[in-house]
Amino acid sequence: MYGTYLRPDITVHDGWQAVVRAASRKLTRRTLRDPKHRAARKAFYRQMLDYHRQAQEIVTTWRL
Repeated sequence: MYGTYLRPDITVHDGWQAVVRAASRKLTRRTLRDPKHRAARKAFYRQMLDYHRQAQEIVTTWRL
C-alpha cells in the first residue's frame, strides 16, 4: 500500500485534502459509488493519510 502512496504526484508539504483527492483518483468509478465498498474506501483513505503523516514527521524530524 505504501507504493500506492508514492505513485500520485503529491509532496510531503501538500495538505490532507490533496492526499485524499489523489487517492480517490486511484479508485475506479464503481468502487467510488458502490455503498458496499464504503468501509474499504474509508480504510484506504485513512491508510494513505497515515503514510502522509509519517512522511511529514520524517521531514520535520530530519529537517529535510
